[in-house]
Amino acid sequence: MDPGAVAVQYSTALFSGRFPRAASFVLPRQRGVLKVLFTGMNNSSVRAQGIGLGSVRVKADSATVVLTGKMCSSGVIPKGATVRPRQNEKCVSNHRRDTSDPAFHVTACKYSGKWYVCFPKFDEAMRQGSASTATKPAPPSPRSSH
Repeated sequence: MDPGAVAVQYSTALFSGRFPRAASFVLPRQRGVLKVLFTGMNNSSVRAQGIGLGSVRVKADSATVVLTGKMCSSGVIPKGATVRPRQNEKCVSNHRRDTSDPAFHVTACKYSGKWYVCFPKFDEAMRQGSASTATKPAPPSPRSSH
């Protein structure tokens, strides 16, 4: 599958509330992140209309995919809540193939010859977090001060 098809199928699954299916399109080492993000969400928390492919820019083993359509999210609704469906829903729409709106940008990465949705900023943050904790000296013990 090419990066555009992967991004469209991921987004369609995600906004249909089929989170395990959406996760199957994500780079394997990043799937755990989605479990955290999807916690408490159900298929009535998100929806989309007319998700389609706007454009694809490929550079080596990464691609930026621009989607078109309408995406909506109402956030997490606690079980037993008496909120009307979609009462707190927020929607965004895009019909431009070249939009700069990050809500409609999906990054894809080629790994072992296959395209996946990926989150480069997450990997970068994890590397920086690991580096900063690995290089920081341990704080002095309160007993060692004279």
